[in-house]
Amino acid sequence: MIYYICAVILVLLLILYRLDRYNKMRKLNQDQAEQPVPEIPAGECCGKHAVCEKQKLAEARMRSAQYFDDEELDRFSGRKSDGYTDQEVDEFRYVMYTMRQDEVREWMECLQARDIELPDELKEECFSMMNEI
Repeated sequence: MIYYICAVILVLLLILYRLDRYNKMRKLNQDQAEQPVPEIPAGECCGKHAVCEKQKLAEARMRSAQYFDDEELDRFSGRKSDGYTDQEVDEFRYVMYTMRQDEVREWMECLQARDIELPDELKEECFSMMNEI
């Protein structure tokens, strides 16, 4: 008899748990549906495409430089993106992978403001990291 009562209580608790989760999910879906979708004016960048990212980075040259503990990269200022050795590419890669993923875009802007071109070998990796956010 005690086993029967415990089983019934367990089943009731399971049902209550499922109902609670269902209500939370339904409320979450309603909240998301009620949020307005931001409209992007014509000619503005949505930030979801590589072309837009490249355009934003080009505009970043006008802003002031910000450092990400990468002052040692200043010696590459003015060098072309295809003129780096493997060891130098690894220096850039080390800096890129030691920062938070959401900082990569700002780091790219910082490099451009300092007239430092990212090595060709890292460009796709970098844009991939920016798009994963």
